[in-house]
Amino acid sequence: MCNFLIFFLFVGVASVFSQTLNLPARQVTALSGSQFEATIASATLSLTNRENMIYTQVSAGNVPNFYRTLTAVTSTATISGSTQSVTYYVAPDYLAIGCDTDYFLMPMSPMLATKIGNLTGTTLPTRKMVGDIWSAAAVKLAPQPLSAGAQMSTVPYFAHHDSIVGQQRATFSNPLGSLVSGDKKDVIISNDIYTTANRVVIFGWYYQNGTYIQPMTNVHADTYMDYSHGIRLIQNSCMLNGTTPTTIQSILESSTLNTLLSDEGVISQPWYPYGIVISIPQSFAVLKNGSTSLKLIVKNDPNATHYNVYKSTNGKTFGAPIQLKKNNLLLTGLTANQLCYVKISAYDSINNITSGISEVLAAVPTTHTDSTLLVNGFDRAITGNTYNFVIQHGTSFHNNNKYVESCTNEAVTDNLLPLSNYKVVDWILGEESTADETFSSTEQTYVSNYLKQGGYLFTSGSEIGWDLDHSGTTADKTFYNNYLKASYVADAPGGTSNTYYSSFSQSVATSIYASNDTITFDNGTHGTYNVSYPDVITTINGSAADLHYTTSATDYACVHYAGVFNGGTTTGKLVYIAYPFETIYPAAMRDTVMKDVLIYFFNNQNQTTMVQTNKLQNAVCKVFPNPTNGMFIVVTDNLTESSFIQICDIQGRILKEENITTTSQQINCTDFTAGMYLVKMYANGNLQGSSQLVIFK
Repeated sequence: MCNFLIFFLFVGVASVFSQTLNLPARQVTALSGSQFEATIASATLSLTNRENMIYTQVSAGNVPNFYRTLTAVTSTATISGSTQSVTYYVAPDYLAIGCDTDYFLMPMSPMLATKIGNLTGTTLPTRKMVGDIWSAAAVKLAPQPLSAGAQMSTVPYFAHHDSIVGQQRATFSNPLGSLVSGDKKDVIISNDIYTTANRVVIFGWYYQNGTYIQPMTNVHADTYMDYSHGIRLIQNSCMLNGTTPTTIQSILESSTLNTLLSDEGVISQPWYPYGIVISIPQSFAVLKNGSTSLKLIVKNDPNATHYNVYKSTNGKTFGAPIQLKKNNLLLTGLTANQLCYVKISAYDSINNITSGISEVLAAVPTTHTDSTLLVNGFDRAITGNTYNFVIQHGTSFHNNNKYVESCTNEAVTDNLLPLSNYKVVDWILGEESTADETFSSTEQTYVSNYLKQGGYLFTSGSEIGWDLDHSGTTADKTFYNNYLKASYVADAPGGTSNTYYSSFSQSVATSIYASNDTITFDNGTHGTYNVSYPDVITTINGSAADLHYTTSATDYACVHYAGVFNGGTTTGKLVYIAYPFETIYPAAMRDTVMKDVLIYFFNNQNQTTMVQTNKLQNAVCKVFPNPTNGMFIVVTDNLTESSFIQICDIQGRILKEENITTTSQQINCTDFTAGMYLVKMYANGNLQGSSQLVIFK
């Protein structure tokens, strides 16, 4: 069983695993065990149809209630001279259909067992695990073999043996749900799955004295099963040494830990090779790694051994894939300071399976210590979503001398990288809406914490207000009003879709954009997609307006805010556009909008006089040596937790940004060309001082 790992956000060891089989509640109208046995008893029913019927019952939750609570079993081994343990969670009996008072222990093929494992996040045991489970069982039944013959693999024979086991089980006082063994042989995970094609591996059926009837064997084809075969489901997620979450599969694949669960050594493919599907990577990030390289961080997929990495300089034309091992995801030989676009697919070298290709992300290989992150949250499958809108966002940042990294929204909620690493986060939402969620409740937590800690958020999308404020929960509305600082007014300007495609800064005295700006967005003929329903919003909780639609000077399309967000202690900043930034055209206008956003974020206006600049320099920001070869020290007497510097050229373009953590901090700009630069010091988001810097070569 290959593709059913379940990952958890671990709050504490005691709450890691549910210890309950992951199936829906059993319906009161569901068939009992004997009723289901009667529906599949016909000798003319094909194996495929019978197993489809079994899967339908199991997936609908028609298993006994006692069967759902899993039992902890601990296996130990001495590894490198020390005792190690693994605790895993086992179904109390072999897989059954029906209710507590009338259930049917159901033999099945490894193909169906694999499918049910994929559904429930479970695996089958190994030979060693079967023995450990028998040892741990509170109810040890004596095996009850029946006469051999062709009837062994028929449903009536299954039912006959089931009734014998049921009568035997009733002689024990242990309640239902106690761990039972001795009633069946086990279908197991083993290296012998692969020594001969299309085989089922069986083992066990322990006597009460600890010996067993069936040595491990793969003599039967995988379509064969008889009354004595049982399917024991084991939760794949387990606990190593009582504290470390891991999986059954990871331990079996481990060259050091395999002895905890295997007496065959490493089992490199601990599953039956049926229905193996490798998923498209959804949770990943692309980050700078140096002047000519990028690194990828991808949420672990145990089925992937490699990733195929496609790169591009324009985000649309990609070369042949570069195959990288998943533990060494470095993309090298890139051009310094140039945007590089990346998409990936997962590859399973064991089974020679490749996933579909991911969305496109982007980053700049550079030594500049920028802190700008693009988060692509536009996952909605609609006409026009090309899953590559980091092109427009990344290009506009790059044209304004900001060197971006990027990730998917799933990478944020999977904790692949913290938002707090970045001064600016651009959360891309396009036409993401209620069906896919703009900001999920989990994402709201991450974003609100980021803003409370003094982050600068730029976000855009045409359905954010509709999703959160119009259609959302109370919590959604609170987040929208308090952290996006907006209130939803209408689904489209003038209540009319497919009509209005412009916004204006005229008449908006508080706008961060130029007073005569007209910003147009796509109707579907300008290279992206048709923004049919741009949200109409208004200000709330201290925000100020920036743009309005033609329908009214108060039908706002953009708001901004600077201040301490609810629950925070540090000044954060926000710019929220109620239509997608990527749909703004022409490209020069997109760049201008981004420039104005960055000016607002970083107070990057030109100093009014040199006297003011020198005054600031003497107060809080000094650099030496000056002139320098590029290596210098910034000295400040106004250090805060959010202090950082920007180094700009004489045109005001930001070339480098670095957090300042000490009152005397060394800065490396040896890769800069000779010339004059300006070092600006910020604290709590506000400009504190600046110094001129001369670099010579």
